[in-house]
Amino acid sequence: MMTEAAVEVAIRTAIMDYVEGWYESDVERMNRCLHPRLVKRTLRVQKDGGEPKFIDLTKEDMMGYTQAGEGLEAPRDKLYYKIDILDVYQETATARAETYEFIDYVQLVKQNGRWLIVNVLYTANHAAKK
Repeated sequence: MMTEAAVEVAIRTAIMDYVEGWYESDVERMNRCLHPRLVKRTLRVQKDGGEPKFIDLTKEDMMGYTQAGEGLEAPRDKLYYKIDILDVYQETATARAETYEFIDYVQLVKQNGRWLIVNVLYTANHAAKK
């Protein structure tokens, strides 16, 4: 059985694979931290004032965007990572990951001895861009 500290390290490692994998265009890191059934979503406000719409992404979407280098567009001098583990209970965990661009509320599951990201609700980090 893992100690509480070891569990936190494993969860942080999964989340750092997610955020650094994105910003470094590292497909291997992204692949190892995402559950095959990942659902990542945001509520996107429409520029024309229309009804906000959910944008849903899958693991395959994230792998494709990572491979395409979408995260490389962020200014390197403004990158930072702040991770707060909010709750851990048995095989589930919830955390908040903050970067220059995004605030991600991340839910993880422990499966086959590994912590994997299964759900992400995210929004733009407007405060960091001011």
